[in-house]
Amino acid sequence: MLTDDKLESIVTGTIRLRTKPVDKLVVRSLEDGIRIWEDKDVKSFYYDKSMKWQPKNRTAVFLPCSAWKPYPYSPSHKDGYLKALLPYLRRVDLFVVSEPMTIVPYCYSDEYPIDSYEYDPTKFFMGSLREPLASHALDVFVSRLADWVGKFNARYETRILILPRSWHLRIFHRALERAGISKEHYSTVRLPGRARNNVESLRKSLKLLLEE
Repeated sequence: MLTDDKLESIVTGTIRLRTKPVDKLVVRSLEDGIRIWEDKDVKSFYYDKSMKWQPKNRTAVFLPCSAWKPYPYSPSHKDGYLKALLPYLRRVDLFVVSEPMTIVPYCYSDEYPIDSYEYDPTKFFMGSLREPLASHALDVFVSRLADWVGKFNARYETRILILPRSWHLRIFHRALERAGISKEHYSTVRLPGRARNNVESLRKSLKLLLEE
């Protein structure tokens, strides 16, 4: 499990690690994009860890997943999101919105199966939603995410979304709608580009939300 101390050392250090995905958790087709949601390890993580999460703080921050695993070593997280969040990491519960894991409490990001999957939504989701298989996968994603936010929304006083508008933010909003929760319960931080190129802008936005 990734501790606060270890996460801070990753963000401030120079080490880069990258794990190789497990073959059964690599999506190479729309058919794989259906199968992976029903994989026993994926479902076990969602139901036994994500849905049984025990909140530690009163603020939740949601980030997008990354192609590079584990997340904290990826350029977008290490040099972007986490760098901006560094002063607040011990004061927030950090989550990743992910296909097919749905919601990943960040402390599990260096564990299997979180460090071992590969699912490119630009290839097998975003541009294929008219395909029945992709549409079905989307429904599973939204349904599981709706169940999670329905359970944990009231457990947090402050909820911050730092998600790309082109995909994960749209998914999150659909899940909120399905769960009957207003988008107004969430603050959205919008970035003009890649996180690692906009650290100062992100840091200023977070300061307004977390130090007001």
